[in-house]
Amino acid sequence: MTKVLFILSAVVMLVATFFAYQNGRAFVDVRQSVATTNVKVQSELTAATAIVKQVTDVANNVDAVKQELDVESEKIKSQKLKITQADNDTKRTQEDLDGRKKKLDELKLKLAKLPQGVKPETLEEDKNTIKKAVAELQVAAELKKKEVAAEEIKVVEARKGLDDLVRKIEDRKKSFERNGLTAQVVAVNNDWGFVVVNAGQSKGITEATKLLVTRGTQTVGKLSIVSIQGNRTIANILPDTLGEGMTIAPGDRVILENLYQ
Repeated sequence: MTKVLFILSAVVMLVATFFAYQNGRAFVDVRQSVATTNVKVQSELTAATAIVKQVTDVANNVDAVKQELDVESEKIKSQKLKITQADNDTKRTQEDLDGRKKKLDELKLKLAKLPQGVKPETLEEDKNTIKKAVAELQVAAELKKKEVAAEEIKVVEARKGLDDLVRKIEDRKKSFERNGLTAQVVAVNNDWGFVVVNAGQSKGITEATKLLVTRGTQTVGKLSIVSIQGNRTIANILPDTLGEGMTIAPGDRVILENLYQ
């Protein structure tokens, strides 16, 4: 029995030794694995730290670049402003140049219109000469004005005479128009040399009335009253008063001679 127990104890010890050996090897392997893992972790941590440092450096570089970009942007804005100002200055300069060129062309045109023989270098002398000529022309013009004034006086006088004549003609015309005698020759007897007028005493005709026969604006001849019969007057034709080649005809107008003179 004791022997069996001894054998069992030996077996148990052997088994325990085996498992202890196996556990020792596993522990070593785990330690080696942990050590390897720690090395890898440390390596990766170092790499990560380097990457973070790189990222930080890049971020710092980005900020620096951004600042430089902002500075350059401001410089570009300043340059654009200067370019705009330069363009405006150029535009104003061109406008001023165009204005001066226009004035120069106008001066050239005025110089071209100067009288023959007048030059810019002798302009003052020529101006004095022109002033003298203008003064002489003004004197001559004043004399002409006086002559014209004298002629105007003559014209006024002539016009006044003409107006008087026109007025007399108008007055005479009005006298004709005011003439109450509106008579006509209604019959002519050339054999006996008398006419019949369609007006009598009601028109103011008396035996002493002197009658004229007119045709339009012409005087055809004179009549001498023979008799007045109501609204009819018989009058002899005075041959000596007839116009050359003219004869009294029916329809001729009869007026009072005193209104015609």
